[in-house]
Amino acid sequence: MGLALGLCLVSGASVVLMVAVPEPGGLAAPAGTGATAILEEGDDAGSADPAAEREADEEAAAEPESEEDVPVLLRSVEEEVDTADGVVRIMDGEGEVMGEGPLLTFAVEVEKGLPGEAEDFTAAVEEVLGDPRSWGNDGERSLQRVDGDDADIRVLLAAPDTVDRLCAPLRTNGFVSCASGNRAVINQNRWVSGVEHFDGDLETYRIYLINHEVGHTLGRGHVLCPGGGEPAPVMQQQTLSLQGCEPNGWVHPGNG
Repeated sequence: MGLALGLCLVSGASVVLMVAVPEPGGLAAPAGTGATAILEEGDDAGSADPAAEREADEEAAAEPESEEDVPVLLRSVEEEVDTADGVVRIMDGEGEVMGEGPLLTFAVEVEKGLPGEAEDFTAAVEEVLGDPRSWGNDGERSLQRVDGDDADIRVLLAAPDTVDRLCAPLRTNGFVSCASGNRAVINQNRWVSGVEHFDGDLETYRIYLINHEVGHTLGRGHVLCPGGGEPAPVMQQQTLSLQGCEPNGWVHPGNG
């Protein structure tokens, strides 16, 4: 602290007065107590951007509240894989008889270790095969999901390596699905990604994929596009090309 000396005369005597003077900048306001600090705290408390809040609210409103809000045929959209555990499990449970006519039973199988929910695939298969536009053909036959080894047909979701192994000697090359005996073997990568020429319509592609491979288990062979602009027959190889036809997943689309 600097000292300044002042002189004054009192009753003829010289008296020295010592006055303490603070050095420049020697006093500082207590931290956080100045007006600046108060304003900063106030700014932090009310710094939310109304436009950003509105945008966040809109995004939250656009998101489904739960997985149940997503259509069955669009659930479990996952990343592609090459392999999984190699172990196939039959999905437990027995469904209701869907449709009329002679009964055709089917079991749903999923390879363990695949991403996504196995129950989502099960629900999708059941929804597709139970539709009157599918192989039941609105009364030609009825279908029911079972979980026994004696099912008439089996629908399996598997990794590409497993598909290649189960479909041999047919060359699926890690890309396409196949039917082997009474088993429709669905390639997981096609299930989650579809194909480019379906223009992002994964729902239609998934319907096609199930109906096409199940058709093979029922003895149906491949057919060609009947004419440009027409709905592609379900037994056309739509995974490879539409041949000028329009994408279609149903066996009998006119059943409505």
